[in-house]
Amino acid sequence: MAKLLIIGKTPPPIGGVSMHVQRLTRRLRQQRFDFDFCDYGKTSIFKIFFKIATHGTIHIHFSNPIVQAALAAFCRLTGKKLIITYHGQWGRYTALGNRAVKLSARLAHVPIVQEHASLLQALHCNPRSREISTYIADPEILPLAAPLQAILTSRRKFYRATFCTNAWNVTFDKGGREIYGISEMINCLAHYPEYQLLISDPSGNYRSYIQQRILHIPPNIFFINHLHDFKSVLLLSEAFIRNTTTDGVSLSVHEARELGIPVMASAAVQRPPFCSVFKDLSKTDLTAKLEQAKRRITLPYKTPDVVMELVELYREIAGGEH
Repeated sequence: MAKLLIIGKTPPPIGGVSMHVQRLTRRLRQQRFDFDFCDYGKTSIFKIFFKIATHGTIHIHFSNPIVQAALAAFCRLTGKKLIITYHGQWGRYTALGNRAVKLSARLAHVPIVQEHASLLQALHCNPRSREISTYIADPEILPLAAPLQAILTSRRKFYRATFCTNAWNVTFDKGGREIYGISEMINCLAHYPEYQLLISDPSGNYRSYIQQRILHIPPNIFFINHLHDFKSVLLLSEAFIRNTTTDGVSLSVHEARELGIPVMASAAVQRPPFCSVFKDLSKTDLTAKLEQAKRRITLPYKTPDVVMELVELYREIAGGEH
């Protein structure tokens, strides 16, 4: 029986979870670590359960709490050791969803969370809970298409500073608010015509949503509504804004830091020390916050080796199997 099965999804579409899974599986292959991978978006339910039946340890990466709980129950009944990586903040779902998260954590062998507040909750459900980041660095930067690069470079000349943000799709939190806060950012930038905002919108769905909600989109707002490497957009910006109502370990926050791009982030979760944090973007002085972000990005920060932490966990679990 093979030992480790990773279940997740790789791009497209581009999102924090799919990028984590892609980078994790790529690094494990580079290290010649023995595992199997199942892309649940391309695999039938029968084949998924067959793969689970032929592996001893299962590591899942998807965010549906009901499915997490159901799979955790199945693994417990069949004697499989389940690792669940919770890619978002605990408590972000409705009451039913949050109960399902706690149930799956109790039934899992090892729950993995992204920040300390979630860890404290997870430990009440399962003493084997771990806090392991989902950020895996990738030095590769894919250039933007030449026409887009030319447009963005040209636009920079007309503004004092360029901000950027991203959203893989239009999504809402349990209170009905936009998780990525794009509408709020557009309204905020309308008061700062000297700055521009680049919005990475690879699905194209956010631009359609905004066009239905806002009659006049200011000229200092620019949507990039096709697949591209966001790191190339970061390199054309003075700062990255993460205006979310809930979060996990944001891939883009850490990519910005790796590139030396200042980060302005909402206080939805505990942010790394290199971020300039705000509570309400509509009440934030962007000029002052940008200067603070420039200072904070220079603070020393050690990025953990997430892949090695996971490899050690896999080996620990395998070593306990008899």
